[in-house]
Amino acid sequence: MSGDRIYTDQRNDEASAGGASLLATSGVTARATDAIRIVSLNTWIGCLPRTLFKVLAVEPEGHKDRRFAALVAELSERAPDVITLQECLPLPSFAKRLARAIDYDVIWRVANSGIRLFGLGLPLGVGRGEGLAILARRGLGLRRLAATRLSGLGVVGNWGAFHAGPMRWALAAGVTVHGRPLIVVTTHVSYAFPSREAFHTGWAELHDRGVARHRHPPRWLVRMAKDNDEVRDKELHRLGRWLVALQRRHHAPVLVGADFNLDPDTPQVRHLLERTSYLNALPKVAPGALTWDPAANPNIAFDTTYRWPDGVEKSPILQLIAWLDSIPQCPDHVLLSPGLALAGAGRAFDRPRDGVFASDHYGVWADATFT
Repeated sequence: MSGDRIYTDQRNDEASAGGASLLATSGVTARATDAIRIVSLNTWIGCLPRTLFKVLAVEPEGHKDRRFAALVAELSERAPDVITLQECLPLPSFAKRLARAIDYDVIWRVANSGIRLFGLGLPLGVGRGEGLAILARRGLGLRRLAATRLSGLGVVGNWGAFHAGPMRWALAAGVTVHGRPLIVVTTHVSYAFPSREAFHTGWAELHDRGVARHRHPPRWLVRMAKDNDEVRDKELHRLGRWLVALQRRHHAPVLVGADFNLDPDTPQVRHLLERTSYLNALPKVAPGALTWDPAANPNIAFDTTYRWPDGVEKSPILQLIAWLDSIPQCPDHVLLSPGLALAGAGRAFDRPRDGVFASDHYGVWADATFT
């Protein structure tokens, strides 16, 4: 999220992209026979933390199943070689169910689970936890290469977990496409404000609207926001270092599908691209394109209210998040490493299926070729 977009509520103008001939945001496009297609999506957990011990489902009954059907329908039409997913809940059942539905291979990594054993424990309502998944077409030899913890302390696995705070991971898989090795990575970094200015602008607006009672945010909240920013920035630094090492170790180019919770033109994302020499697919062909679209995607409405459904006020940090979530953004990214060339890109899941969007995010698709 750039400072300009935070303050001006900038809308996307995909037609202005210099590389618009590569762009198709709606519908399914044909691809060259030598292209590798990736689709990336934050699939949305559909719940919010009410307390340290319980999360609250915000979707009406049956809505998540309808979203799942929309997800399956579009993936079947786009027929990507590889799929990177974030915010999968619950794992591993969500990932396995999707892999069966589209007949793909799958690996996953539980990221946040709380305190539990064999699926039982706290917080309530999250099964074994949420995390990351990578899927690949049958015959590409999908295999787990590595996973790295970007932040957080504790132990998280498929059967048990013990951690009191959030954890963030990156997951890497190997595939073989057109007889050549390729690394596929997915990650989801921490949610935080893009800058201190954005935080204080948000608080001032909440005060002007009568949501925040005090003109200045409490010191504990300022400190929390600062800590969250520092954690997010360290995650991106660690991710960049890990990506470079991963490519050197396996002697193969890398495709990354990620939710950075940041716009492409923020300093943090720019620094990551400079350090790795990666290319960001969607803004390359459609500068200003949104993947977080409060005006058009009704799923976002669940995140933008300042009160819980029973009328109780959310905590100040959740109210600030609700303010931030009301702003159009592009937190979702597909990155191409050296060794890959961009052949096309656009948005996915940006139209409803049977009246339902697959997620509160739009996805990103990209076609790449080996160089």
